[in-house]
Amino acid sequence: MKPATNKARVMLAKLEALAERGIDGERESAARKAARLRARFDFTAAEEDDKRDLFKGHFKKSRRGAAILIHKFEPDCHLANAVKWAIETAAGIPCRWQGGELLAESAPGTAPRLKHIAVTISESFRQLWGQYSRLPGVNPADRGLFIMGLYDGMMNDGRPVGQKLPGRARVAKVPKAKKRAVAAPVGLHLHPYTVALEYGRQVRFTTPWEKIAGEIENLAGKLGTAAVLVKKSARISTSGGFNQ
Repeated sequence: MKPATNKARVMLAKLEALAERGIDGERESAARKAARLRARFDFTAAEEDDKRDLFKGHFKKSRRGAAILIHKFEPDCHLANAVKWAIETAAGIPCRWQGGELLAESAPGTAPRLKHIAVTISESFRQLWGQYSRLPGVNPADRGLFIMGLYDGMMNDGRPVGQKLPGRARVAKVPKAKKRAVAAPVGLHLHPYTVALEYGRQVRFTTPWEKIAGEIENLAGKLGTAAVLVKKSARISTSGGFNQ
């Protein structure tokens, strides 16, 4: 059974309301449709996600605009800005920088939650990039795109189908391949933004970064297998058979 999508949850809410307040045959029809929808989707998984949502609940601003220290950052604009934007967007709490410190105009009771959010995002993003950066074909210049993908995934703000992905940094040109050489597998050149989107969603629902890193390890295994197959194909195409 598939996890319930946002569209399915909205539809179920409408059908349940119609089943309660509808007239004539509307109530029976809505109840049947709601039952069919529950049979198609797992709505309990969605409820669990809601409970674990990093931004679940209410956040209170400071009445006098006083700012509280939330987190200290090393020089790292990608991580620091991701935390600031997430708090301002999802929690609705204005933030500002003071040196390398992130201050938030929050009520004292809200500050501990914002500190937890800051630590969760910065630590998860840092560790996941460290894991991903060891994959074959990853360029250190991809870091900004990977962090962007994590952020957009966490904020459920991925790019619509058909929209152009953010451009990658240029790297040194690779010498022309020999005439009969076999191209590297597509999997070795995955776009870092696309890969990071799902990982970012898991960060939002407080999945430990160690568990997400396990998925990156599985990806590394698949890419390693693909690379071996390409090398074997190259040997066959250039020699007419396997070298002994």
